[in-house]
Amino acid sequence: MHSYNVDDRLKDRAIIEEALIKTCKSKRKKKTRSNSKYKKAQYILSHLDKYVEKTLETVLAFEAMTRAGERGEKINPEILKKAYKPKKCVPFIIKDGASKKVREITSVPLFPDQVIHQLIIIAAQPVFMRGMYEYSCGSIPGRGIHKGKKYIEKIINHHRRHDKSAIKYGVQLDITKCYPSISHSHLKGQLRKKFRGKLFTWLTFAIIDSYCFTVVDGEPVGLPIGYSTSQWLCNFELTSIDSVVKEKLKIKHYVRYMDDMIFFGRNKKKLHQAVDLIVSYAASIGLKIKRNMQVFRFDHINKQGERRGRALDFLGFRFFRDKIILRKRLALAIRRAVKTISKMRKVTAHAALSLMSRLGWLRHCNSYNFYQKYVKPYINIRKLKGVIRRESREHSNASCAV
Repeated sequence: MHSYNVDDRLKDRAIIEEALIKTCKSKRKKKTRSNSKYKKAQYILSHLDKYVEKTLETVLAFEAMTRAGERGEKINPEILKKAYKPKKCVPFIIKDGASKKVREITSVPLFPDQVIHQLIIIAAQPVFMRGMYEYSCGSIPGRGIHKGKKYIEKIINHHRRHDKSAIKYGVQLDITKCYPSISHSHLKGQLRKKFRGKLFTWLTFAIIDSYCFTVVDGEPVGLPIGYSTSQWLCNFELTSIDSVVKEKLKIKHYVRYMDDMIFFGRNKKKLHQAVDLIVSYAASIGLKIKRNMQVFRFDHINKQGERRGRALDFLGFRFFRDKIILRKRLALAIRRAVKTISKMRKVTAHAALSLMSRLGWLRHCNSYNFYQKYVKPYINIRKLKGVIRRESREHSNASCAV
């Protein structure tokens, strides 16, 4: 494995400025008021040069402090005062999405923590991307849901015409509580192999050590949901599983979306053997595959013209041999949103935006009949777009006035 040094990038003023802008511009107003993080972000953007110097000073002081600590030297109190110290924040619980899945979210202050997190990502992103499997999707720029969906669609369409038996069986795996299960020691070991710069490893290890979900065999375990670094570190950790699937097992058609994995094959026995090896390898790095893992006969139409097997439920879609439809939960959410808006005397901009974003899913699947039956008779898309344009224009005018 090649190793890289990104320490100079962490001290580059242009990259620090990029990190500040990216972090601050992601902060939005609440519906009726400006929250504290939004106000802080606007202040930083209006004093950008000052905060570039403060961030650089914080990083350099952290480097000097850590270097002195490693040598056993006395640390200058002024340096200690300026150096970056990761905040240990109390997590809060949310119920995420339509499934109401309970998640523990951890948030840190905008400055310096979120800026340092973003700086690490920007500095290390080119290195993280090298060697990363092409179809590992999720929380990676340009590799969202639709990249994985298009690849699966391409596989199905190709083999429907040429070799149907190549995707006779499908396998679907999911890692149990992926973020809370990642071993600190294994992750640090992988990072040391990839990055030889001390400043990067010191900063990243400090952030990793600032959070611990639990302790297993005396070792801290878990990455916080809510840190922007966690998404990249999780994908980096799971890259080793991608290597096992592609290089050791030689599985041709494979997609991973964060901790969800799917692949196809023609031999059921070999696929079960592959699953056993993946489960074994995942266990060796502290991860556990869910018990609901499945090796199933993929959807097909038999000689009698009857549909057999089952569809692949992945990325919000259900993939059949000859069509792609929305997952039932998403389709139901769209129908409910349409029904709610159809009863409104005056459609709000928030409701219009929410529904239009949901309707965007319909463009990526076989949804003509669904649209004609459940959407078109009840709402006027042109009017919804008009509401959104009007709200956008008013917001723009208000911003200019300020």
